[in-house]
Amino acid sequence: MKRYDCLKLLAPMVDKHMFTVTSLSSNTAFWSSLRLEGANFLGCNMGLCIPFALGLTAAFPDRKVIALDSDGSLMVDTSSLITVADVNPLNFVAIIFDNGSYARMGATFTTRRADLEKIAQGAGIDKTATVRSEEAFSASVKQAIDTAGPHFIVVKVEPDRERVKGDPHRTYGRAMREWFMDAVRHHPDYKGK
Repeated sequence: MKRYDCLKLLAPMVDKHMFTVTSLSSNTAFWSSLRLEGANFLGCNMGLCIPFALGLTAAFPDRKVIALDSDGSLMVDTSSLITVADVNPLNFVAIIFDNGSYARMGATFTTRRADLEKIAQGAGIDKTATVRSEEAFSASVKQAIDTAGPHFIVVKVEPDRERVKGDPHRTYGRAMREWFMDAVRHHPDYKGK
């Protein structure tokens, strides 16, 4: 199963008022090419995708927040899952793309003994799944979007071979942050000045 194919299935399930956060991985380029509107915070450094998304759940409790993380990124800070379980945000969905690889730097521990779903369960997250087919992916994500969370879904995908270039004006650095903040300021739930 391919990450990009899963993200193509996810895109129509995400409405314009949901928030998404991606790790600095193929998730950024792929997702930015599929979701052109809405509040997307793209390219969080390793270990920061889940914590950033968790913060958004507190700021926007009536909207789903979807973290699109990757195995290598999550393993930098699995302790964030303890905080997710403790806070218990009903609007949180974590989707972890596990391709068993740190880009071109070698295998992650999930190719050996590490089981990200069991780590999430051990942290105290009750609604977890590991999926290995597009059908299971669609069903798990639909359930997560339609029901209270937190949800934690590990998606077993093959290493990315295709390259999709996201719009550099929307995917990285200051331009991405400004795009995101503009989307937040125009969000119907925004209460700032």
